[in-house]
Amino acid sequence: MSGSQTTTDRSQRGFTLIELTVVLAVIVTLALVLTPSIANVINDSRIARARSDCQTIASAISEFYRDNGFFPSWKLAQNGGAGLPANKVQLLISPGNVAQEDQTSLWTTGVAGLLADQLMSDAPGYALKTPSSQNGWNGPYLSSEFSADPWGNRYIVNIELIDASATPVTRTGAVKAAVWALSAGPNGIIETTYGQSILVAKLGGDDIGTRLQ
Repeated sequence: MSGSQTTTDRSQRGFTLIELTVVLAVIVTLALVLTPSIANVINDSRIARARSDCQTIASAISEFYRDNGFFPSWKLAQNGGAGLPANKVQLLISPGNVAQEDQTSLWTTGVAGLLADQLMSDAPGYALKTPSSQNGWNGPYLSSEFSADPWGNRYIVNIELIDASATPVTRTGAVKAAVWALSAGPNGIIETTYGQSILVAKLGGDDIGTRLQ
């Protein structure tokens, strides 16, 4: 009877201060060990998503070109085709914040058009592809409208610099510039040079992107 009574008294008394301290110490230790790992997993998943999104955007633009014979660069089509120079955009963007830059460039100041207008809704009014036409808009080229990148900034394509010619130089004889589907990455700062030559093109800092040219 006395042994049973002792067990009952202990269960009613609850944990001692020392026992609670030990439990809390274990919890804090586990939190300190696991938190960096969880943070790394989250960051890696965000980077993977941004990289996948950039590849998807680049593929959609390439598919648009195969259908239309020109790249999606105009706010307004002319007679259903490529627009006039005055209607050309410099950037294609998704919704999201404008990322920062170390030095301001066209990445943040260029004339922009929405990726969704070009690749999902045919807002410029390009001629539609039909059974009797060889070329024409045959979208949507994206399965869903892209939102901001995982850090809240817009995806961006410096589409004005794309050149469909087969040589590494433009029609004027200049070396082509690199064209990217780009995210500013985890730090939210665009560190990739705008208009860099394809001969030395590389992503800057922690930027994430897929090259179209």
